[in-house]
Amino acid sequence: MESPSQAPHSGGSPWKGLLLTTSILSCWIQPTSAQSASVTVVPNPPYGTVGSSVILDIQGISEQPPSYTWHKRTVGNQIAFYRVADGQQTVADSRMNVFSNGSLLISNLSLSDTDTYIVLLINSNAQLETVQGPLVVYEIVSKPTITANSTSILEDSTLVITCVTEHQGINILWVFNNESLSLNERKYLSENNQTLNIRNVRREDAGSYQCEVWNPISNNRSDPLTLTVNYGPDTITFSPSPEGDKIQVTVNNPLTLVCQVESYPPAQYEWQVNGTVNSNFSDNMYTINSTSWEDSGSYTCLAWNNVTNISVSKDVTVLVEKVSPGRGNGSSFSTGDIAGIVIGVLAGVALTGGIIYFFFFRKTGRASKHHHSEKNCSAPKHGEDTTLYENTACQIGSAVSAQALDRTQVDVYEKISPWKNPQAEGRHKSP
Repeated sequence: MESPSQAPHSGGSPWKGLLLTTSILSCWIQPTSAQSASVTVVPNPPYGTVGSSVILDIQGISEQPPSYTWHKRTVGNQIAFYRVADGQQTVADSRMNVFSNGSLLISNLSLSDTDTYIVLLINSNAQLETVQGPLVVYEIVSKPTITANSTSILEDSTLVITCVTEHQGINILWVFNNESLSLNERKYLSENNQTLNIRNVRREDAGSYQCEVWNPISNNRSDPLTLTVNYGPDTITFSPSPEGDKIQVTVNNPLTLVCQVESYPPAQYEWQVNGTVNSNFSDNMYTINSTSWEDSGSYTCLAWNNVTNISVSKDVTVLVEKVSPGRGNGSSFSTGDIAGIVIGVLAGVALTGGIIYFFFFRKTGRASKHHHSEKNCSAPKHGEDTTLYENTACQIGSAVSAQALDRTQVDVYEKISPWKNPQAEGRHKSP
């Protein structure tokens, strides 16, 4: 292709004639040229698609120039010319066409059409003006595939996932469980975002991974890759929760021990009672329908994972009691409470019996002394003449003392005795 500034060779080629016209115009206009900020080349649509068409519009022109000359990448690589006066045009590619307003149509786009396009035109000041704009052509992206160094991995291992696409320099987005993947110091991208690296894999990293390739005109997402993270078993916990490694249960009541542990795949279990394996229970529950004294002892839950080769165990002591442990409802007593009550009752009975015994024998003892005194008073004194007077006085004093003593003892007995003495009541009522 000859430069517009060169003289055409002989012959009747219309392309050569247009070049001659361009040369003549360049001679009578001012030789300066400028890149106008107000006049631009704008693709419509903004991005080209492989196999489709695009129009490069000239925007910002106040007056129509006499001609339009289109170049690709640099001035001198002319691809089309259009003369306004007669509508004559010449194009270097049959896929191109220039409209009367100077816009350039490019059909059946290919990736090679991506470039900078320049148009030369004469402005209102009779200056040769250079206007340019970019065109970017994209293709519809195809579906990517995703691969990994492992889809079933142990916790704390390293995972590498690769997005495989046939498009070079394509944008790649990583998706985890249908949401955009959040990156951190453990999760990072490499190889132009095509490779996802996860160090020290955790159990929460398990799930669905996808990569999505995209450009301004299309996007496509891979099929999901499901990652399994194997972990555990971790620390065992019991239900019901023991108090100081002990679980108390009332005799004849049911008991269900639940051994809880986090593990994937789910852990396998073994139960031991006082060191002896009970093969009747192979899951995480140990059930006793009605407890007896023989059920007291040490219960061991053993859990293991065949994939991680990790095993853990834990013991709990079961105490079967006669009374329900705890007295929250106020209707049950412990063994100590019952023993205290019995001792208190026996002490009270002993004290009451002692008081009754004391006063009863005190009364009978004094009555015996009074009877002996009467005998002494009535005995005649040999050789004295006042025997009768003395005996009479002695009997009167003894009778008064006995009567006063009897009344005092009756009063005390009635106060401490729950049974009433009708004869004593009569004596109290008599003057």
